[in-house]
Amino acid sequence: MASSTTRSSATVLHTVESEGLPYHNQNYSEPSFYHNSFKSLSFSNENERFWWHATARSLSTLLSSSEYTTNDQQFYLQWFHRYIIGALGPQPISGIKPLFAPCPVFDGSAVEHSINWNERSFQRTVRFTMEATGFEAGTATDPFNQQETRRLLTRMRDDGLGVDLQHFDIFAQELFLPCNVAAELIPKLVSTRTPLSQAWMAFDLLRSTDEPEGRAPHAMAKVYFMPILKWILTGVPTKELVFAAARRCNGCHGSYDASIQELDDFLQSFPKGDDPVIEMVAIDCIAGPNSRIKMYLRTGVNTFAKAKHMYTLGGKLNGVVVEDGLKALEQLWPILFRLEGVDDVENYEVFPQGSYCGCAIEITPGTKQPETKLHIPVRKLQGTDSQLCDSLAAWFRLRGDEEFAVRYKGELEAAL
Repeated sequence: MASSTTRSSATVLHTVESEGLPYHNQNYSEPSFYHNSFKSLSFSNENERFWWHATARSLSTLLSSSEYTTNDQQFYLQWFHRYIIGALGPQPISGIKPLFAPCPVFDGSAVEHSINWNERSFQRTVRFTMEATGFEAGTATDPFNQQETRRLLTRMRDDGLGVDLQHFDIFAQELFLPCNVAAELIPKLVSTRTPLSQAWMAFDLLRSTDEPEGRAPHAMAKVYFMPILKWILTGVPTKELVFAAARRCNGCHGSYDASIQELDDFLQSFPKGDDPVIEMVAIDCIAGPNSRIKMYLRTGVNTFAKAKHMYTLGGKLNGVVVEDGLKALEQLWPILFRLEGVDDVENYEVFPQGSYCGCAIEITPGTKQPETKLHIPVRKLQGTDSQLCDSLAAWFRLRGDEEFAVRYKGELEAAL
């Protein structure tokens, strides 16, 4: 379990990391679609076969426990086989250092499956994060592993899967690096152990719908760009790099300028050196007025008081949704951090030194007020995964979802 996410709609993320062969929990039956699909599948090479075994079972389990229809489950396993396992690159070989080490998960896992729980809906959405990795990644041809992400998205677009590359192309132009700077840049990263990854991908596995103009199952693609290497190379702060790319996305559906200004004003309110830093930016690979840009901040949030300040951008964000999110956060904080008996909950530092909450700022065209999400790195907390599951289940129960509270830990264990 890697993180818990709180936002204005009170969404919580739980994650399952997949690497190597999956653990089989004896209290749960094997996911039937995983085994039935495997019987009819073919693999182009042993790398694909390895990644299927390492990652598909967890996905199948989460689709089943989240009560996707049988047709949707079968669709997504076939989609995962067709597009994803071939984009995970060479399988790891014990004792051999890879040319390129993708890092979408802190522990080195290739894929991070997750469930998006939203108390406003009885349905949960399965999703996952990965780093598309080409076989030339880490070589002079592609030292920063930038090619496979574009190849995979282009293939999905050309196959009519609803992928739009307009914003991807803009951010890639602004943040991707030419191969010929590798010799200059990579030696600068050794002492800081800065990863070479330039882009991760994520997919929300949206369900089919039954209404008269129903929707087929659809994997909504997102790309996460890392501006750190461009900053190290050029000296231009990540905030300026990301804001410039976001402003280039202004168009017929509206401008991102007002939300960017709102965020910039907040960042400038901090003393120099204490201001949050943009470490990552994500885009939705869709066209239309709902296409989001999300800017991920490294913050100094380690107390409840600082969490509320960050969540409301210093009090600038307001309204019913924000108030509901604050109430959810107020309930979650003492449960997750086990603050029973703490007198000053507001200012009690909940993380070890050097660890903090992250914050994602989500903007859409034509709107002034951004949305915020706090990312709580629960791996930094004391206690076992089992204890953390119990804490989150207690919060689900407090939020009125008794049914999921009862099922939560067992479903997570079954997907490991």
